[in-house]
Amino acid sequence: MRAPAAVLLVAALVVGACASGSSPAAKGTPRPTPAPVVYVAIGASETIGIGTDDPAREAFPQQLLRNLNRSTVMYDYGLPGETTEAALRDELPPALAVHPTLATVWLNVDDLVAGVTLSDYEARLDQLVNGLRTAGAKVLLANTPHLDRLPAYAACRPNPPAGPRCPLGSVTLPPPDQVEAQVQDYNAAIARVVAREGAVLVDLYAAGEVPVLHPEYVGRDGFHPNAAGAAAIAATFAAAGGLGTPARG
Repeated sequence: MRAPAAVLLVAALVVGACASGSSPAAKGTPRPTPAPVVYVAIGASETIGIGTDDPAREAFPQQLLRNLNRSTVMYDYGLPGETTEAALRDELPPALAVHPTLATVWLNVDDLVAGVTLSDYEARLDQLVNGLRTAGAKVLLANTPHLDRLPAYAACRPNPPAGPRCPLGSVTLPPPDQVEAQVQDYNAAIARVVAREGAVLVDLYAAGEVPVLHPEYVGRDGFHPNAAGAAAIAATFAAAGGLGTPARG
């Protein structure tokens, strides 16, 4: 007996659907979900946002975070006045405990002010970066920006101009040429650490004399970056690390 035409049509449609890969087995294996980024920020007062009006939103790590995947977890371990020696004690152990995959490190000015020798600074910075790299983190390591045109620096020189008071109290800082030489020495040490440890250099020095070129980036204290300055710093970190441009707002 010949099957009715309608039955044959239904059978053909069923066979065609199976052949087209509509079964669960034919859809392929789902793509695995990327592992979440664990971002740790290690540094001093700039890292926790001193100089901004709203550090919880405007510190440069917070602004950098907006450019990362929404699943990123961030820990900001920055402490005011922190040197590399203090960071090895105060910041590195808790940072390693959270198993970071990304780290920003900005430690230099407080070591300079404290008179830390170049060899001690380099050795401590190397130890810190090595610890993060050994833990599997990509490390974005910032060098020292220009310091000799900051209003706070001028305030710590003899016969200071009107403006912010010297943040160091009665301390008198050396003349600009000596400060620049120290900055260059520290930056050479930072470059060596980058090369040895496979870190990524974040070249803040390349921005030039920011207080002259972008006075709107300097906070009211004449030293720390304000929100706009922190945004520019976040953008520099992002560009160096291949993270794109941080979102504003």
